[in-house]
Amino acid sequence: MPGAPAGVVIIGGGVAGALLALALRDQGAAVRLLDAAPADGSSSATAISYGALPGWPLAPTPLARLAATASQRWRELERCHGPLGWQRRSLRLQGGNLALAGAARLGLLPFAQVDTALFGARMPLVLAAAGVAVQSLRVLALEALDGGWQLQLSDGSCCIAAQVVLAAGAHGRALWPGLLERLRRSWASVLHLAQWPEVLGPAAAWLPQGFARVGLECHAAALQQPAWVVDPGLVPWGAGALVGQHTWMAPGGMSTAAPSESLCEAQLRQALAARPQWPMEGAVVRQAAVAFCSSGAPLVGPVAEAPGLWVFSGFSAAFSQVPVLAPWLAMRIAAPAGPAAAAQRQLQQLGVWPAGG
Repeated sequence: MPGAPAGVVIIGGGVAGALLALALRDQGAAVRLLDAAPADGSSSATAISYGALPGWPLAPTPLARLAATASQRWRELERCHGPLGWQRRSLRLQGGNLALAGAARLGLLPFAQVDTALFGARMPLVLAAAGVAVQSLRVLALEALDGGWQLQLSDGSCCIAAQVVLAAGAHGRALWPGLLERLRRSWASVLHLAQWPEVLGPAAAWLPQGFARVGLECHAAALQQPAWVVDPGLVPWGAGALVGQHTWMAPGGMSTAAPSESLCEAQLRQALAARPQWPMEGAVVRQAAVAFCSSGAPLVGPVAEAPGLWVFSGFSAAFSQVPVLAPWLAMRIAAPAGPAAAAQRQLQQLGVWPAGG
């Protein structure tokens, strides 16, 4: 039998679902968050994210300019909820632009990072304190009802809700195949070191000047065969570090089947062998499915022809984009008519409002 109706149910407890839940609570909404580890035993995309927060726009767009202010939003969240992993970081940019690399080394480029190990450890406590009802349950099916939605859950129960948000990243399309085609899927693999390499000195973020992953995502629709790239990076993660980022994509960026973990690890290690100063002995591979939008702009708004169903997914830089977009979506879902309309206009101007929504 269905349980008591919930105001808003969020499917997915990564950075998108968690920060949206907090923003909805700020609007006074009752929130239930459903989250479970991936059934295939892989990591979540949030757990192996670099959490990078560049303090300058990476593109000449309104969304990029807003994302550059993400550190301010993270600090506001920490003032309200306690530590979430935000820290200023020294930045070491890798690439051929010596002027850019020099500016980073001199601290002229504002940069911070959310340590995703600390974020993952703290968020369950933060959500509970904020009054978000969190359950480790998988959603098996989603069905529209008159004026609401029914969700079939992995423990055999059902719940009903007036509003449902798909914030499950790469797993969202399985629940609602009608999501826009530009929401696609890739697989990310990183190496996890249990201890920060002392040879590198104090903790810092070593990142490429440009991520090859972004170019691969832009051309996802045209892929005729599987493709992969490796981006060299090394960032703090708890007491250790995440090293490298291998991105694998099937033709069209739609496959749900994971690539061979051992093959991805071999390709990742081979590409990183050119950086012998980055110790990789003892590192273990971690793999996760990742949602992205081929246009570069995420989906933030209603799902077409499905009243009460929303999508919050497809971020190219989730830790920069989610904190600045979540308050606007929460306002659109839960605020009175006037502020909700203003929030919709803002999301439309940012280019993230889904077509047909």
